[in-house]
Amino acid sequence: MNYQKGAKLIEGKTKIVWKIKNNPGQVIIENKNDITAFDDPSFTKQFKTKAEYATTVTCRVFELLKKAGIPVAFEQQLSGNQFVAPSCQMIPLEIVPRRFAVGSFLKRHPELIKGEGETPERFHKLVVEFFLKTTKGGLVNHKGEKILSGLDAKKGEEDPFIVNPFEKEWKLFHSKKPGRDEAADLGKKLTVSKVLSGDSTQMMKEMEVLTRKVFLTLEGAWNTLGYRLIDMKIEFGVDKKGKLMVADVIDNDSWRLRDAAWQELSKEAFRQGEKLDEVEKKYGFVASLAQNFLIPQQAIVLWRGSESDEFPDLSAVRNFANISVEEITLSGHKSTQRCLQRLEDVMTKFPEGGVILALVGMSNGLGPVVSARTSWPVIGVPMTADKFPEDVWSSLRVPSQVPMATMLSGKNAVLLALNILAQKNPMAYVARQLAIEELDC
Repeated sequence: MNYQKGAKLIEGKTKIVWKIKNNPGQVIIENKNDITAFDDPSFTKQFKTKAEYATTVTCRVFELLKKAGIPVAFEQQLSGNQFVAPSCQMIPLEIVPRRFAVGSFLKRHPELIKGEGETPERFHKLVVEFFLKTTKGGLVNHKGEKILSGLDAKKGEEDPFIVNPFEKEWKLFHSKKPGRDEAADLGKKLTVSKVLSGDSTQMMKEMEVLTRKVFLTLEGAWNTLGYRLIDMKIEFGVDKKGKLMVADVIDNDSWRLRDAAWQELSKEAFRQGEKLDEVEKKYGFVASLAQNFLIPQQAIVLWRGSESDEFPDLSAVRNFANISVEEITLSGHKSTQRCLQRLEDVMTKFPEGGVILALVGMSNGLGPVVSARTSWPVIGVPMTADKFPEDVWSSLRVPSQVPMATMLSGKNAVLLALNILAQKNPMAYVARQLAIEELDC
């Protein structure tokens, strides 16, 4: 399709949004070469590759999120510094999921500040915070009504922290002062229905859920490459059909990203005063890494010895487009040669790997035979151990060079398989992390 720029809709510090001629449902987002810091124009710099790197990262991130089933305002990359997106009504919120306690969070929670050289506090469950996006200390809603004013940018009051995001009236606090500090309360309240249309409570909950999924998808992707996603900011919009989606951009300005030695690779390096040419190198490096984002096609193989062996509960692996469930019924004792050939077929079909569950009653010959012939993890599940506890020994007492794990619960064996796949599969990582973190509720 031929996309032709129309009128300029809006220009911000780092990007321009254009209408598309004869296509009112989509826009072109063009990145600029500007890099900013501290909401202070005097800190703004440029480097010639900034727009290209920002576009590359955003497009690879949005492609990854779409593959993971997350609604994203993204259609396609148009050029080195432009991409096409559905037209959205932006929601004036900046949502920040945090894995580690850094940045403004420490200013609000100084009790978590660590000593020099210590690693920051890690949150087992993501902390998700909501901030109101304002312009010059005020806010005009989508109806054109001025619903907030009087925030002093010189005092750092712009983009305040919402302490009670799921209530009908928001209380606005200073984003960089502890809540116990009397000066933190800005004395401003905002009726949520004036900011969000429709069922605001449901929309806030949906944004939180999507925020967690976005962060975990990207955390999983970065983990596979050996990097730590520290925190990030996410914005949402609503398309013309009323669908909520991740919008704007997600690039190297949007997160804190650190390597195994805790060296900063993101915009934070610029904030910390690194030389611009070094910052440019880091942006280029991150853009090259983002090209490697992928969701592998893997398998969980449910291999039973006979028709009488029941398959386990598969609710944890339903709806995974990239994880195939392969069902095999073939005895390791009676059909050894056929088993080994079938194993070769499965490994050929899934070069990105998988996990095999050997679901066998009585004497487990299948699991050890398969485990000795593959580097794929094999989990033996003695299906008759409840009635005949001695059956478990054939899964435990195995010869050398037979590295098979054993679990009594078929359901837990499936979860272990997902944990194993999650080490290089962002979608499996999201599923397991969401379930694990919900245990803290």
